[in-house]
Amino acid sequence: MTGMAAFTFNQYKPMIKFAENLLRKLQEEITRISTAETAAAPKLKLILQAVRSALKQLRTYIQEHPFPRVQDEIDFFKRVKPRFDALRIYYLGKYDLDIRMPAGDTETLKAFYREELRVVQRFFRHVGFYHQYYRLGTTELDGLYFVRGAEAPGVLLPELPDQDPGFSTACDYLFAKIIAFERLQEDLLRALSTLDPAHLTGMEAEAELPALKWTGDKVNLVEVIYALYFTGQLNHGNADLSLIIRFMEKHLEIDLSRAYRDFIDIRNRKVSSPSRYIDQMRESIHKRVDDDLAFKVPRKNNTKSGGYG
Repeated sequence: MTGMAAFTFNQYKPMIKFAENLLRKLQEEITRISTAETAAAPKLKLILQAVRSALKQLRTYIQEHPFPRVQDEIDFFKRVKPRFDALRIYYLGKYDLDIRMPAGDTETLKAFYREELRVVQRFFRHVGFYHQYYRLGTTELDGLYFVRGAEAPGVLLPELPDQDPGFSTACDYLFAKIIAFERLQEDLLRALSTLDPAHLTGMEAEAELPALKWTGDKVNLVEVIYALYFTGQLNHGNADLSLIIRFMEKHLEIDLSRAYRDFIDIRNRKVSSPSRYIDQMRESIHKRVDDDLAFKVPRKNNTKSGGYG
């Protein structure tokens, strides 16, 4: 990395840190609101106020601290801002589901959840190209989709609400909606699994297993995730990176929202290997195998005595 590149990247790091701290505080505030307020409408109102306040702070910050590089602007509008907007979209959708949920027996509820699931899936089909672009982590059109003022091919874009041109791009809101709808889809699938005994068997078996939590360095897990992705070990090589990250987050109880940034740090390692942790794993396995072989007692071919052989 040249001196100028290092300087501009270091300029962007405080912005990322500010945004991550702001998002963490927002999520904590939403948790507090959800715990303290039981009525649906007042709860939604407070959550939306909290999200608007956070977005206002985020907008003010980038106005006062311009992006040092176009790549940083792309990263912000592709990865950072959508996570804030997604919270607003998700809680609006969750509120809509809650107030429309019918009173009835299990079959009535199952029919309701299935219809709502079809609505979500229709949305994903409608924005199929952009959904795959999001899930695969594609970058070819980032300059059109995530730079303010860029002229994206509007004929390909679904209709979106009017956005603040100084704080939005062609696709940042769409990515936020995709994030929110994926979360709503998980909620609906979980609700259906709870109601449908056919889906409970596997869940009950899994529940008997003790939970596992990643307690090592986060960057080590990121290294493993990218190794699994690059070598195509999951779903016959068809598992996309975002799916692997979400799987690890869910099952190892860890926040991997900075996985992309962590991989950049891994890639830019100067002294140590970019596969430092995997190298350590390999050395540990070799050491254990060598230790086991060192303590293995060779079989003696002695026909005059009983022995062990």
